[in-house]
Amino acid sequence: MKYLVALSLSLSLFGCASGQLDLFDAQGKKIGECTAGYNWHPIGVEASRDWLLNYCAELAKSEGSKVASVSDQSILERDYSYPSHPSGQKWTRKLAWDSYWSDLISEREYGYIVADLENVFFLRSVELENKLETGEISKQQFINLMKKAKFAFHGK
Repeated sequence: MKYLVALSLSLSLFGCASGQLDLFDAQGKKIGECTAGYNWHPIGVEASRDWLLNYCAELAKSEGSKVASVSDQSILERDYSYPSHPSGQKWTRKLAWDSYWSDLISEREYGYIVADLENVFFLRSVELENKLETGEISKQQFINLMKKAKFAFHGK
């Protein structure tokens, strides 16, 4: 049954979700925005989008932005935690996928895990690209480190 629901939803919605969260100061002036979008991400896509919008708003606050309110407060009020894998392994996209289909995690938890993994991978790849451009690492080191980052993300 879960397979039929997932297939029908992915065919009808194509696993797309996008959103924007406006950031306001204490006087109600817009001081920034967070945007998130996912395509071809049929399971947990709304949860992934909300996780990323929350991450962006919390990052803006931690970096000193004077964010007093946001356009959708419910994004900041949710609990974005998810369980550790029962085996003790670190989450990968493959492990999360298998765990979802084995009913070990919910669709929402799957979305949070995938968003977190994608974010970590993206930040790591940007960091490595910057190190390569500044000469801190060689092209071969970059390739090797990216392989490790991809394995940590995909689990393959």
